[in-house]
Amino acid sequence: MITHLRLSNFRNFESLDQPLGPGFTILAGENAQGKTSFLEALYWLSTARLLRGQRDGEAVRHGAAGCTAEATLEGGTTVAGALEVGARKKFFLNGASLPRAADVMGRIPTVCISMFDLAIVQGDPSDRRLFLDMELSALYPSYLRHFAAYKRALEQRNALLKMAQERSVDPLAFEGWEEQLELHGAEIRRFREEYVASLSSLSALVHQEMASREEVLSLRYFVRDSGGSLGLTRGLDIARGSTQVGPHRDDVEVLIDGTEARLFGSQGQQRTAVISLKLATMEAWKDLLGVAPLLLLDDMLSDLDPVRRSRLCAVVSSRASQAVLTCTEASAAGAEILGVAEVLTVQNGTVRRG
Repeated sequence: MITHLRLSNFRNFESLDQPLGPGFTILAGENAQGKTSFLEALYWLSTARLLRGQRDGEAVRHGAAGCTAEATLEGGTTVAGALEVGARKKFFLNGASLPRAADVMGRIPTVCISMFDLAIVQGDPSDRRLFLDMELSALYPSYLRHFAAYKRALEQRNALLKMAQERSVDPLAFEGWEEQLELHGAEIRRFREEYVASLSSLSALVHQEMASREEVLSLRYFVRDSGGSLGLTRGLDIARGSTQVGPHRDDVEVLIDGTEARLFGSQGQQRTAVISLKLATMEAWKDLLGVAPLLLLDDMLSDLDPVRRSRLCAVVSSRASQAVLTCTEASAAGAEILGVAEVLTVQNGTVRRG
C-alpha cells in the first residue's frame, strides 16, 4: 500500500507532496489539469512505463531538465524514479540504484484500467501479447528472464535472415540462436497458457457481476504457427526476412458466449470484457501475494451507462484495498464509493482536499 507520493517536474506537476490513505481516493477535476499525471506517476513507478506508451521524455514537465517520482510504501520502503532529458531513466529502492529499469517491476503491484486497455479486445494480436508480457513479467521474474533472452535471440536471427537475403550465411550461424528461441519460447508459451487459463476462470466470475445480462466471458490462448521447427522454416523465413513461427506471433482470443468479442461484441460488451479481464489480473496478484494490488481507474466511469457504472463500483468496492479513480465529477464514482472515499480536486497541477 502506498502512503505517500512525491513528484518533481513530472508531467503537469512542478511539485507534489501528497499522502495517500487506504481504500478509495477520487481525483476530480477538468481535463488536462493533472489527474492522469498523478496516476501515471504511480504506474511509472510500478512498471517503468508511461500509461499511454509514450516516450519516457514526455514524463518531464515542459521546460524542465528532468523529473523525479517517489512513492513511500506501508512500512517505510521507498521506490523512486528519475529521468533527465536525453538520458536513460533510473529507478531506486530505498535509495539504492536498481541495475535495470525493468527491476522496478513488481515492487509496487499495480493494476491500471484505462480506455487504452480497449486495445486488448479491439486491437491487434501485438496488443494482447503486450498485455500478457507486462502482467507476467511483473508477476514472475523468471518469465521476464525468458522473455528478454527470447527477444535478444529473435533480433539476432532476424538480422541473419536479412543478411542471408543478400549473401550466403553458414547454417551453423542460425542454429545457436534457434536453440535459444525454441528453449525460451517453450517456457514463454507455458507461462502464457497457464496464465490465460487462470485468467479465463477469474474473469468469467468478475464478468458475471459486471455484465447487464447473462453472458459468459472466456479466454483462449491461440498458437499461430503449425508447430514446425525453426530449422524447417528457415528457407521461408529468409525469403520473408523475419521469423514466422514462435510465441511472438501468438494471440489471445477474448470470447463472449463463445464468439470473438473483437468481431461480434458491442462497444458496451467489449468495454465490460476489458474491465472484467483487468480486474481478474488484480485477483491473480491477490492470489500470489495474499493482498490486493493498487488499482488505478483512469476516467473509466464517464463512458459507462449507469447500470455498468454502478456494477463496476460495486465490484471494485468488494475487491480493492487501495484504489485511485479519476473523473471530472466526484459524484460519478457513485454513492457507495463516494461515501467512503477521500476526494481530491486537481487543478492546474495542484491538489487540494474536497
